[in-house]
Amino acid sequence: MMRVVITGIGLVSSLGLDAKTTWRGMLAGECGMGPLRYLSLPAEPVQIAAEVDLPSDASADRHSNKCDRMALLALEEALTHSSPELESGDPRRRGVFQGAGTSGLPVAETYLLERLAGRRGNAVEAVYQNSCNVTDALGLRLHAMGPRSTIMNACSSSLLAIGQAWEHIASGDLDLAVAGGAEALCRTTFAGFSSLKAMDSQPCRPFSRDRAGLNLGEGSAQLILEPLTLAKARGARILAEVLGYGASMDAHHPTAPHPEGEGAARAIGMALRTSGLYAEEVDLISAHATATPANDGAETLAIKRALGDAAKKLSITASKSQFGHTLGAAGAVGAATAVFCLRDQVVSPTLRLVDPDPECDLDYTPLVARERRLRAALVNAFAFGGNNVCLALRQWEGR
Repeated sequence: MMRVVITGIGLVSSLGLDAKTTWRGMLAGECGMGPLRYLSLPAEPVQIAAEVDLPSDASADRHSNKCDRMALLALEEALTHSSPELESGDPRRRGVFQGAGTSGLPVAETYLLERLAGRRGNAVEAVYQNSCNVTDALGLRLHAMGPRSTIMNACSSSLLAIGQAWEHIASGDLDLAVAGGAEALCRTTFAGFSSLKAMDSQPCRPFSRDRAGLNLGEGSAQLILEPLTLAKARGARILAEVLGYGASMDAHHPTAPHPEGEGAARAIGMALRTSGLYAEEVDLISAHATATPANDGAETLAIKRALGDAAKKLSITASKSQFGHTLGAAGAVGAATAVFCLRDQVVSPTLRLVDPDPECDLDYTPLVARERRLRAALVNAFAFGGNNVCLALRQWEGR
């Protein structure tokens, strides 16, 4: 197996249109949630989300919807960080792996509303949209002729995409992979979560005693993965090493997690085994942390089941407290957060954690960022259907 490293990250969020701005805002304790501006659903009881202010000229193609445009913007940033030399290699050894959520659904919704209002609407745009749009757009931009994979595994989709990319590179099949996800808010998703009574009308409070649900968000995170040998040969700046991942299913309930975190604990355990990490070596977890009553408690149990006594010594961060739940992109956003923490040796904060739930009794880095020694990190993504993924990362120390 070849060692696999991350050499570029692009991040578009409600805190900023690039990784630097987003990360600076995260460390400063900023929150990207606010009143709905672009999505109009006046009848819904919840009226806040983490929306992205995307310039109209950010599109590389006249057909691109917001989801595509955020992904392309994130990819361009990732490529810039990683070096344009990447694009001079064999295109047959480039792959694109993406986690998808709603993809082109907002365009279809707009078309339907136009027809219901008695107007013709733009049927060409609606027909053009499908779940593979982002993957195809990134593949075309990268001229990638290797494998392309679009994973629709709910909120663990993009973390599973990174895991697949790692497998292809570690096995020697690819020299380059773009892995991540993108999500744009749409009426169907917002109304659906509202009907499940899973959303909080106030900014969410992960791991808090009074947590009442999630906030929806949008954005994109794109990671450049390549073999360590090639990255070193071209003098690339390495951000972190990908060590492995684990995946499992609860087989328990369509929306609720296993109450004891059994499946999630297995995914974490598999990530430790594939990575060769000992529990004591993990200093950070980028948590799924949706702020729903059931999920945060189950995740805490899963962490303690998988890591034992070591769980009480690590730091946990909940990025959804800053820019909401980005659904199909959430795993990749969590991975980008973990990479930046490892790189800068600092843990980003979990906002609004003033009164912790007694059952959530680990160190969640409340309110403010904290510097500490970070050697390795786990990234959790636990989705509807009990689809669990955990990714293992290690700080890059130059060897």
